[in-house]
This record gives sequence, C-alpha cells and structure tokens, in this order.
Amino acid sequence: MITILYGIVIITATFLGAFVGLGGGVIIKPLLDLIGKDTVDVVNFISTCAVFSMSISSTIKHIRAKTKIDYKFIITLSIGAVAGGTAGSQLFDALLNKFDNSMLKAIQGIILGILLLLSVIYINLKNAKSFNVKNPIGIIAVGLTLGFTASFLGVGGGPINVAFLVLFFSMTMKESAVYSVGIIFFSQLSKLVTMGITGTVPTVNPSTIAVAIACAVAGGIIGAMLNKKGSEKAIRTTFSIVVAALVVVNIYNAICNLV
Repeated sequence: MITILYGIVIITATFLGAFVGLGGGVIIKPLLDLIGKDTVDVVNFISTCAVFSMSISSTIKHIRAKTKIDYKFIITLSIGAVAGGTAGSQLFDALLNKFDNSMLKAIQGIILGILLLLSVIYINLKNAKSFNVKNPIGIIAVGLTLGFTASFLGVGGGPINVAFLVLFFSMTMKESAVYSVGIIFFSQLSKLVTMGITGTVPTVNPSTIAVAIACAVAGGIIGAMLNKKGSEKAIRTTFSIVVAALVVVNIYNAICNLV
C-alpha cells in the first residue's frame, strides 16, 4: 500500500516537475516526510532517484520535440551544479551524523519553506528586476549555488532553479522550466555518484525504487509534452499554486518534527 502511495506522489510530482520546472523532488520529499514511513536519508535517496529519472525522460522528450536548447549554456551552468551538488551531499551526510532524524527534517523543511516562499513572491512580482548574465564564471557560480541547495535539501531544486534562471538570465517561465530540468539532471547525477563512491546509499526496498523510477519516467514524459504545448500564463499560475501549497507543507513538517 505504501509503495502504491509513493507511486501516486511521484508520478504527480514529476509531471508537475517537468511541466513547470519544479523538478519533482520539492514535492516528493515533503510529502514522503509527511507520510512518515521512511527515515530522512531513505526519503532523500528515493527522491533523488525519481527526480534523476524524470530529468532523463523529460530531456529526451524535449530533444525529440526539437525544443530550442542552448547546450553550451546548460553545460556551463551544470559544471557549477555538479560541484555544488557534491558539496551539498557531503554537508547533508555530515549533519546526518550530528542531528537526529527529526531535527534534520525540521532544518530542511524550514530552509526549503523560506526559499520556496521567496521564489513564488519573486516570480509574481510585476516588473521584477532581472539580469542577463553572460560571463561563464557568473554562470558557473549560479549553477554552484543551485546544485548545492538542491543536493543538500534532497529536492532537485526546481522552484529555486526557475526563480534563479528568471532572475539572473532573464528567461521566461517556459524557458526556465526546460533549463531547470537540465540542471537537475547534472546535480542529481553528481549526488548519486557521490553516494556510490562514499558508500552512503541507504537500504531501500527494491520494489519501491523500481516503482519510483517507472512513475518518474512517465511523469517526466507527460510533463515535458504539456510544457511544449502550455502557455506562459498557465505555467506561471500552476507554478505559483503548487509552490504556495508546498510552503505550507514544509512549514507544517518542520513544526511537527520540532515538537
């Protein structure tokens, strides 16, 4: 029953992740924390596997649909994301040894809730200031920040990616959704590789991982297809509603884990 519930959460999350650039992990992690069946390291691993699978299927769908993608830009950005993802994963492992499961969940929930709130506020500001960073070092620095945040919080970083892409590179919501998924691919890849090298992969039921990957692939394909067809307004509205709901869920999780 739990595996089926996880599957429903993951296919819904990855569909929204690919559609509006949320990534999926930002939905998967707080909801699996809310279900409360697994520890923080297991939830992080399931979320990472699902989001990574979604990013692959979504990107392939965009390539086949001939979506316009600046590969040089996304590779430059992802260099920083990979380095940041590795550092974020190491910080998570260090804190896992210092705090108990509930405290670490609370820390992640508070940080994520604040970042999500700032993201949805910025995206909905009229005439919000944005930059058009072209310098490779600046692009790598943005990627580093995004990769670190996503990996440490175990969420893929989608909403934060979207807000940063709009802010620093003057992208539309629709464009940022595509590039957000690309960043997620590289940051989550680095996290999985780091976990494999350091031997920190938690023990997880194989059927749970299989269901998570299958649902994430399906969600990624459907989400990418609708992103291609969706309007800027539809993507912005969906993003705002989902992220606002996630702010509430994360703050609730944080409070529950502190008391």
